Amino acid sequence: MRQGLMSRTFPALAGAVAFAFVLSGCAGGGEAASPAVGSSTSSSPDNCVGLTCIDTVNVADAGNPPDSDTGRGSVDHEFAIGAGEITVGQYLDFLNAVAAVPADPAIEALWTTDMQETKGYVSAGLIARTGGGTSAGPYVYSEVPDTVLGADSSRRGTLNISWFSAARFANWLHNGATATADTETGAYTLNGATSGVITKNPDATWWIPSEDEWYKAAYYDPTKPGDNKYWLYPTMSDELPVSEPFPGGANSANYDGAMPEGQKITPTGAYTSSVSHYGTYDQAGLLWEWNDAVYTDFEDVPVTRGMRGGSWSLGMINASKFGPRDYEPTYDDDDTGFRLATNSK
Repeated sequence: MRQGLMSRTFPALAGAVAFAFVLSGCAGGGEAASPAVGSSTSSSPDNCVGLTCIDTVNVADAGNPPDSDTGRGSVDHEFAIGAGEITVGQYLDFLNAVAAVPADPAIEALWTTDMQETKGYVSAGLIARTGGGTSAGPYVYSEVPDTVLGADSSRRGTLNISWFSAARFANWLHNGATATADTETGAYTLNGATSGVITKNPDATWWIPSEDEWYKAAYYDPTKPGDNKYWLYPTMSDELPVSEPFPGGANSANYDGAMPEGQKITPTGAYTSSVSHYGTYDQAGLLWEWNDAVYTDFEDVPVTRGMRGGSWSLGMINASKFGPRDYEPTYDDDDTGFRLATNSK
C-alpha cells in the first residue's frame, strides 16, 4: 500500500466506461441480478453477457469541458460506467470459466493466495481455490463468505487485482464471457503477457476506463452551481466525505479505516446515499481502481498505469480529484480493484 511512482503522463487513449454489477448464474438459471445492499434499482436493465450479468449507468453530456482546476474529465462520447467495482461474485464467474485448468502462467496469476488468505484485519478471505488445476482435478473457485454480510457477501469488491487481471476480465467480456471465451485478445492484445504497457484496441467493447472517463463519472455534474462543473469528491460534494461504516449519510465512504477490524471490504453500493451525478458508487472508497492512463519514465518509456479513488485503507487525499497515482501494471494489493467500461445503452 504505497504511493505511486514519480513519473509524467503519456497521452491517454480515448475509451468508454461501463458500470458493472456482475452476478453469478445470470445465464445459467441462478438468481437474477439484484441491486447492491440497500440501493435503489439500477437505472438500466441487466445486461447479460454469457455467464455474467452487468448493470450499467450511462454517462451522457458528450463533449463536456475539462475541469478548469486539473484539465481532466473531458470526454467526446457517451459511455457507460460501472456503478460499482467488480465484485467477488463476478470475479468467481470469471475464474471458474477460464482458470479451472490454467493453460499458462498468465491465467494461473488471475488468482492469488492473498485472495483466500487475506490479512485478518482486512477480511477472513474472499475467494478460495481447491483442486489440482488439471483436467482430472480442475481448480474450483468458491467464495469465502462474510458471516456478517450473509447473502450480500458476494457483492464485496474484489481485491488483489493487477492491471493484467483487469485487462483479461475485459477481454473475457469482449469475447462473450463464456467458458471458451478468449482472455488474450479483444480489448487488449495480451497473448500471454504479464509485464509491459499494453494499450486498448480501438474496437474494444469492454475495457478499463480511460482516466478522463473515470474522472468524469466521478466528479462531473452539469447541474453543479458555478462555472466549474466538477465536484471535489465523487459524492457530489466539495466537502471531505465522512469516513464511517455503511450505509453512512449523504456524503460518506469506506476509506481511512472506516470499517471494523476484519470487515474492511464492503459490498459495492453499500453507501446508498453517496453517489456521483451519474449514479456511480464507491469512487471515493472501498478499493483503488485501475484506469487506462499510461505513465512514462524520464526517457519517455511507458512503465506504469493509472489508479484513482479512495480505498478502505487510505483515501483522504486520493478520494479527491487532485489525487491521481500510478503503479506498475503487475501491482496488486488488498486495497486494489477495478471497474470496467462499455458502450452506452
